[in-house]
Amino acid sequence: MKETREKQPDFDPETYTNPILEECYQIKAEISAQFKTQEEFFAYLKAGEEEDKRNGIKYVSYYDPSKHTPPEKSEDDD
Repeated sequence: MKETREKQPDFDPETYTNPILEECYQIKAEISAQFKTQEEFFAYLKAGEEEDKRNGIKYVSYYDPSKHTPPEKSEDDD
């Protein structure tokens, strides 16, 4: 639903910035500054995952939704 000038007279779509997107852009810039290549970033994530595994945190290697069926809907759920 689009906002109209009548509902928000101070809104200017030309100068509006989304704070959530701005934070995402900032995080992306920080990651890009820290790691020169995607391989370096992947190695960093993999090392963190290995550290977590040593500390007892379990990871699901692959989730296959076809192996899991949703619970049956009962007649009382109407």
